[in-house]
Amino acid sequence: MSPHDECKRLSRRRFLGNAAAAGAGAALTAGTASAQDEKKTRVVYRRLGRTEFMTSHVVAAWDWNEWLYQEAVDAGINYWHKIGGWPGLPDALKNIDRETWYCDVVIDSFEEDGAYAQFEWARKNLGLDYIDSFKLHSIYKTPEDVTAKTGMLKAFDRLKAEGKVKHLSAAQHVEPAIVCAAMLETDLFDHLQPATGGLSPTPEMQDVLKLAKAKDVGIIAKKVMGAVNRAKTDAATRARIEPFLGPDGKWGAAVIKGVLSFEGVTAVTPRTVNFEQFIDNLSTDGIEPTPNEVGAIEVLREYARLNQCSYCGKCTGACPNGVAIPETLRYETYASVYETPKGARKMYAGLPAERRANRCGDCGACEAACPQGMAVREKLRAAHAVLT
Repeated sequence: MSPHDECKRLSRRRFLGNAAAAGAGAALTAGTASAQDEKKTRVVYRRLGRTEFMTSHVVAAWDWNEWLYQEAVDAGINYWHKIGGWPGLPDALKNIDRETWYCDVVIDSFEEDGAYAQFEWARKNLGLDYIDSFKLHSIYKTPEDVTAKTGMLKAFDRLKAEGKVKHLSAAQHVEPAIVCAAMLETDLFDHLQPATGGLSPTPEMQDVLKLAKAKDVGIIAKKVMGAVNRAKTDAATRARIEPFLGPDGKWGAAVIKGVLSFEGVTAVTPRTVNFEQFIDNLSTDGIEPTPNEVGAIEVLREYARLNQCSYCGKCTGACPNGVAIPETLRYETYASVYETPKGARKMYAGLPAERRANRCGDCGACEAACPQGMAVREKLRAAHAVLT
C-alpha cells in the first residue's frame, strides 16, 4: 500500500471552499487569488542521465490532487511518477503528445510473472502503448538482494523486447546509500530515486550521487520536504527564516534549489497536495539559489539534521534489539507531516512486534551511530505514540 492512499482527490472548487472554511487556512485563503494569478515560469529541463530525456526539475506524482494535474502540465512539468495508482489516464495528459512526457510504474514483486502482470495491468488500465520506466519500488533490503533477486529483471527484459517499456529504474528508502551503490555497480539501471537525505545527505550518499553522475545515471531525489513541513510549525525556526525569505517566502523552492545543488542530482519529487504547496515549490527565478535562499537553506539544513531522519540506516546495525528505526521514523513522517496517519499506522503495524519502537532498550547506541546527532530515542518514543 502507498503511504498516500488516504490522499483525497479534491476538485479545485472543493479545495478552495475547504480552505476558506478552515480557520487554520485563513492565510492561504487570503492569498489564494494572488497565488492563482502569479506568473509561473516554466520549469528548468535537465537531462535524465543516459535516458536522454530532458526532465523537468520538479517531478509530479499520481497522489497530487487531481485538479493540480493541468496546472503541472501548464507549468511545464513533464515527468509523472508512480502512475499505476491512477484509475485512468487524466485528461491533462490525454491531450498532449505522448512523446513529450515521461512516466514510471512501480513494481514491488521480485517474481518474474508477478512483476510482469503488475506492469501490464497498469499499462492496459491507463491505455498506454508503453510506459517509459519499470521502477522497482524499494524492494531491495540489502546490497546482496541486488544480485541475488533477479526474477523481476527478467520481466523487464520481456517487456522491453515487446516494446512496452524503455528504461529500468528504482526507488529506494531502506539504507539508500549502500543499496543504490550496489545497483549502480550492476550498470543495469538508467535512473534512481533514492531518499537522499534532503539538504543533509551523508558522505556515503554524496559518494553515491557522484558515482551516478560518473555512470550517467539520473538521480531524482525523494523525501526532500519533511524537514520543511516540520520547520514551518516551529516558531523559532520561522523567526530565523523570515529575515532571509520574508513572511511569505518560498521555503519549498529554496529547499529544491538546495537539493539540486548537490552533484549528481537531476530532479526532485516533492510532496505537493494543494495549490499553496505547488506555488511554494515552483521558483520564479531559475534553480540557482539566491543569496537570501542560501541563508535560508543553511537554517533549514541545521533544523533537518536534528529533526528529520535521512533514513541512512547507520542506527539499524547499532541497535542491539534490532528496532526498525528508519522505518519507524519514516512512518511517523507519513503520519505527522504528510498527514496520512491511517496508512502510516497500518505500515507500522506490519512490522514484526520485536522490531517496533517499544522494544527500544534506551541504550543510546542509535544516537552514537547517527551522523546527524538526532535525539533518536526521544523521536522513537514520540513516533510509537503517534503510530499506535
